Amino acid sequence: MQEELVSIQQYIEEQVNKTPELTALIYQNQSLTYQEVNERANQLAHYLRNKGVKEEVIVGICLERSLEMVIGLLGILKAGGAYVALDPTYPEERIRFTLEDANVNLILTQQSTRDVLPEKENYQLIDLIADSDKISQEATENPLNITLSNHLAYLIYTSGSTGRPKGVCIEHTNTIAFINWAKNFFTPEQLSGVLTSTSLCFDLSIFEIFVTLSYGGKVILAKNALELANLPAANQVTLINTVPSAIATLLKIKAIPSSVKTINLAGEALSNNLAQELYQLEHISEVFNLYGPSEDTTYSTVALIPKGFEGIPPIGKPISETVIYILDEQLNEVTEGEIYISSSRLARGYLNRPELVQERFIPNPYQPGTRMYKTGDLGTYLPNGDIKYLGRIDQQVKIRGFRIELAEIETILAEHPQVDKAVVVPQEQKLVAYVTSSSTVIENWAGFLGEKLPDYMIPVTLIILKEFPLTLNGKIDRRALPIPNFEQRTETTYEAPQSDLEKMIAEVWKDLLGISQVSMNDTFWSLGGDSLLVVQMLQKMKEVLGIEVPLDKFLKSPTPEGLKSISQGKVDTAFTPKLEQEAILDADIYPQCPAREENQHIFLTGGSGFLGAFLLYEILEQTESQIYCLIRAEDSQAGFEKLRSNISSYNPWRDEWTSRLVVVLGDLSEARLGIDSELYTHLTEKIDLIYHCGAWVNIVYPYSMLKNTNVIGTQEVLRLACLHHAKPVHFISTIDVFPDDSVVKINLEENISLELLSNGYAQSKYVAERLMVIAQSRGLPITIYRPSNIIGIGSMGIYDSHNFSFIPRIIQACLELELAPDIDAQTNLVPVDYVAALIFDLSQQHKSGGRFLNMVNPRSITWHEIVQSFQRYGYSLKMVSHQEWFDKLEQKTDSALASIVSFVNNADFVRHSIGALEYKLNRKKETNSDQLKNPEDFCTILNVVAAGRYSVESGKICYTK
Repeated sequence: MQEELVSIQQYIEEQVNKTPELTALIYQNQSLTYQEVNERANQLAHYLRNKGVKEEVIVGICLERSLEMVIGLLGILKAGGAYVALDPTYPEERIRFTLEDANVNLILTQQSTRDVLPEKENYQLIDLIADSDKISQEATENPLNITLSNHLAYLIYTSGSTGRPKGVCIEHTNTIAFINWAKNFFTPEQLSGVLTSTSLCFDLSIFEIFVTLSYGGKVILAKNALELANLPAANQVTLINTVPSAIATLLKIKAIPSSVKTINLAGEALSNNLAQELYQLEHISEVFNLYGPSEDTTYSTVALIPKGFEGIPPIGKPISETVIYILDEQLNEVTEGEIYISSSRLARGYLNRPELVQERFIPNPYQPGTRMYKTGDLGTYLPNGDIKYLGRIDQQVKIRGFRIELAEIETILAEHPQVDKAVVVPQEQKLVAYVTSSSTVIENWAGFLGEKLPDYMIPVTLIILKEFPLTLNGKIDRRALPIPNFEQRTETTYEAPQSDLEKMIAEVWKDLLGISQVSMNDTFWSLGGDSLLVVQMLQKMKEVLGIEVPLDKFLKSPTPEGLKSISQGKVDTAFTPKLEQEAILDADIYPQCPAREENQHIFLTGGSGFLGAFLLYEILEQTESQIYCLIRAEDSQAGFEKLRSNISSYNPWRDEWTSRLVVVLGDLSEARLGIDSELYTHLTEKIDLIYHCGAWVNIVYPYSMLKNTNVIGTQEVLRLACLHHAKPVHFISTIDVFPDDSVVKINLEENISLELLSNGYAQSKYVAERLMVIAQSRGLPITIYRPSNIIGIGSMGIYDSHNFSFIPRIIQACLELELAPDIDAQTNLVPVDYVAALIFDLSQQHKSGGRFLNMVNPRSITWHEIVQSFQRYGYSLKMVSHQEWFDKLEQKTDSALASIVSFVNNADFVRHSIGALEYKLNRKKETNSDQLKNPEDFCTILNVVAAGRYSVESGKICYTK
């Protein structure tokens, strides 16, 4: 007699026994059989059990799309635990809330997603790639099943009406019932290749992964549905399970392969026009419209929308083991009312929300002893028994497939210091925010929301009102709110298209966005564009105008003017001229009293970073000063351990330093550095000297994202430096503030071309330098240091793999691939310990400030020289075209460049990131040559590279002195 299957993993294990050699997972050019998936998941499960995972233990999973992601899910379930997904694209605050609410202590992750996780001392991180050697030592046999049917399988967090997301608790029995329905409803042919593109944070992923693996199909992974056109296995996809807006985009860009027979659509209203357009593809056999909340394990009803259907597509009839009730407020059955669901798939409830569980999961008066879920959706029966969806009762909406509680956005927006009250309403599949405020402008409202909410929850526009319109009973009349006019503008802000190319770009935008007027300085988002429409627009540009624009370049300059510049081969300059206007230092930042002579109390930012670790070590080693370190941490003890650990990773720690190291909890991006007011006042009086080393170093993000930390943070450092008495500031900038459009000879004269700054990081450091210069003109002693490319640790001969520096990472990626791109680039390398020692030494020599110090190597090196040195010393490293190199790199999901692989598709990006600097001393200013403490020392790491004495050991790039 066959043992009863009570868990998701047992269903998959049963399939493994039937078809061990069939392909189970595909990602790009990688694949695994059912047996390989099962054995790797088993090894992870044994490993997790040794780490304490058992029934009802919730494990976080924060991974990029990869084979490891699915193996991670199965490993957690096989260990007996439950998973909660953490999308790496979500804001840190949203991820932190999920971890704290679910009481997560163990997280499956990888190097490229670690940075999005909040810092917490007791989080146990398991890197599925870096720790693979240890995991592979475990047994490959199925672990003993300890899971019962009522054990928790996973948590999915949905938007919360009180401004707080809620975790839906799904048990194994719920998912098993869902799998059983799907196995009876769909044929093996339909499920033979399922596109798996939905984020694990959304319940469509349950169908894509667990149903497919329980039925012998192939899980074909993609980062999102729009990646289908570029998937190597696209012609193996037989079923697409996604939202209507995504399938509409795939249809428009002709990216649905002929292998696809079945399309499941859910998550938002389906139009019949779209369904019938899909049937125009001769290979499409079925278009299903599905409906269901996460609380009922993905789907509750289904309708086959036939070819030739007319009218509004219904959401269909209940699936197996499901009863749908349409009831009024007294729970009486009516023909039109609220939808209630009773089924074997109803969730356990909401985690830590007993009052909400009682409100939404109620006793079923029509079937005593069972429960039903109050959906908040309105519906009505059609004559044939199908259900027609009529909308929401409350303020929950679905926009582009995402379920959103408007109240959550309103609650957070109302926290903005300039906002009194906030209302958010949907307008034509877009979110519009309305606020009351005494201000005429709400500063950085989108950025404020972006720190706490995913991008799909950010309204496209905000309207300021003196007061909200009210109904007769005093409630806000949402229907009376003014409808936004995205096209309304003044003559001074409207820039009409002039040339033929400008007019053609404008026509493409007008046609796609359904508007009548486009200004050359309009951003795509301000006109109602979104991530789906961007793909269509770029495809249309290619088809109509013959212009191919990379997505990453467009995102840096999302205007018609930016598109024109990119299409004409110009450097992106759309926003850089405005940076001069950014360099405005608050008028109240003036030194109140002269600086003091003593340096007994030093303030340091960036002590937890790579250069910061060495600079902090130098200060501790060379002085007896008290050092106050600004750091983000849960508490002072956690902050201290973070600093101590960072130092001891590279240099010996001395216990006597403990009393000299003072943790200052704060954040560069916040007003007054986020420091407690009492402590802040104390610091203004106590500090004698400041080293400002902290920054957000990111060569991909635009200036707007880096501004708060790198520019506003610098202003707040200067504010601290001026209060009570002047405190000399030693500011660590970057040589990147010099242009890098070609190989540039830099001398000691300040000669910065603002228009040629290639990335947001360089732009942010340029503006920060301007603020420093203004402060210096007001009497504050300022010294600016500009290190070149910091390559590694000269005294130890290693590179720290946890610090993202592009050159070591691209070398490591090339050695792994045994291929290198043929790029014409020239770089300049300096070791981190030499730089830190030099900064400290010069800071002691030049306390009066007023200097720009370019910290570079006397000799630059070309990329070709670096590659040739590896070849001479026996490494198999072939130089190929950039495109051939990238094609191979894209297939390797765990490469050192995995986190920015989409950007290295651009050859210019790679060249700029390697560098284009040649240092030449200006002989007219030889008196300034004391910038170089010991020029011979600077040659060490460069000569080692040129001599080819690099090696890769334990994941680190090393050289031997």
